[in-house]
Amino acid sequence: MRYRLIAPMLLCCLAAAGELYAQAPPLSQPLRAIHISGNWGANRYHAVEKWDPNGTEPLIPLDYIRYLEDMHVNWVGISVALHYEDSMDSTVERAYSSDLNVPTFSDAALRQLIREFRAHDLDVYLTLAFESHEAYAAERPAQRWQLGDPGEPDTGVPFHDPAHAPPILPEHWPWRPSHPDHDRFVREFWETYTRQAVHFARIAQDEGARMYSLGTETDVLFRSRPAGSYFTNDFGSELRGMVDRVRAVYHGLLTYDLHYFAITDDFYAGVWDHLWEDLDLDVVGLSAWFSLAETPPSTVMSVDRLRQEYEGIFQEHLIPLAADNPGRPIVFTEYGAIDTVEGPADPSGFPEVAQFVFSDRNGNGVDDGRETQANIFQALFETMDRHPGVVRGAFLWDNWIASNEDWEQHWTAERNYDIRNKPAGEVVRAQYERWRSAEGTRVTAAGTLPNRTLYAGTVAVAVTVPVGDAFRNASTYQAASSAPGVATVGVSGSTVTVTSVAEGEATITVTAGDADGSTATQRFTATVLASTASRPSRFLELRRRIEALRRRQGR
Repeated sequence: MRYRLIAPMLLCCLAAAGELYAQAPPLSQPLRAIHISGNWGANRYHAVEKWDPNGTEPLIPLDYIRYLEDMHVNWVGISVALHYEDSMDSTVERAYSSDLNVPTFSDAALRQLIREFRAHDLDVYLTLAFESHEAYAAERPAQRWQLGDPGEPDTGVPFHDPAHAPPILPEHWPWRPSHPDHDRFVREFWETYTRQAVHFARIAQDEGARMYSLGTETDVLFRSRPAGSYFTNDFGSELRGMVDRVRAVYHGLLTYDLHYFAITDDFYAGVWDHLWEDLDLDVVGLSAWFSLAETPPSTVMSVDRLRQEYEGIFQEHLIPLAADNPGRPIVFTEYGAIDTVEGPADPSGFPEVAQFVFSDRNGNGVDDGRETQANIFQALFETMDRHPGVVRGAFLWDNWIASNEDWEQHWTAERNYDIRNKPAGEVVRAQYERWRSAEGTRVTAAGTLPNRTLYAGTVAVAVTVPVGDAFRNASTYQAASSAPGVATVGVSGSTVTVTSVAEGEATITVTAGDADGSTATQRFTATVLASTASRPSRFLELRRRIEALRRRQGR
């Protein structure tokens, strides 16, 4: 995750939110997504901190919603901060202090954000992210990308960047398997982390967030198998336990946000290969800040040159990754590019001087840094279109919530990852419009199919479920039950009939299609409870009470 070191904010209030997609459908169309990032920048100062939870005003300014509509956006990402104090702290916490660089969103503000985006028909992706600014500056420092590192076999010291950080003393590193406190530390860390994951999974379920990530760029921590001579242990059982407990309360799409280093750097060889398979995650998430140049350029890189770089990345990494994860769409759960000429060498690299100063060495009337940013986006989209279905979309980083006035007044004078009112924004708008137009004639999921409860008995009980409003552009419908011994299904037109057979639970899958073969899927749960045969009906009970009353009155 990338951001500047800036401080807090609180947001605004609408009404109730939409329900979660019951067993959310797969991502069959490209996501037209942006990422507001987390509780910093304009999100914090111009939205969250201005919002009165007891008031009637919305948290999100309406002109920001209009901006997203004009950009043809249909997905929004939100990052939620988790905290730990230092390398010896085994407790993962929610921390709300305004003194923190990135406080955790309050539950009220987070719920309100999701509700308001959902109220405007925007799907929401929610991710957890350790924010380690304070932990990195502690007496016993630890950055989030070090969490879970077993340390060098000889020294017990975890991998670190000697140019920017001192080595961690082995006695201060309980992730080391030989550390005397290792077992207790690991157990408490994963238990508290899992509790936080379940806490936010409940919010995601309640408010209708369609996709949820268990973590962000903590790739040494998210190891489901041992790998090589360095990563001799793993956290597979802890990760599977987390997934099981999250899935018990959340029924949307589940993912993890893997840093691109993990698939390009030999240090991580074998670490992530089976992660999505082992955890049975729904989406392959990548924090996709791929380097596009070996050294920082001094002039604007062309779209053609950048596209060649992306083509190499697709061929070497992304196409094989898609082939290894059939049925799991790849999504860039973080993606962006800083608007500097040097950006292609490190799209996530923030300049020492962030102030925007117009520069136009090629004399075309466009700032060179912002032209470079636009070219990076254009090159990615062209490469995605050349390889349809490999990458299903990208959450464009740091496109903060702010009114038009606040944005112009406070944020246009800085270099950043955002695309608002920049050439990159025009590239994104045009691409998202093309994708939106292509969706117009295809079957897509819409709305929610609610779960149903039936009763078993000597006579089968049936319920009818209208499904037409749950899809767009559909002309045919099919349905299947995961457990015909519990409940069977039939279809007539756009109505599905579910009939009880025996006590239990069945997942009902409804597939809508059209004459061109386009399909979309929705799911809901049919729960069959024990027979009601021994229970008097409410009518019979009422009749008995009337008869008893008459007897008491002598009639």
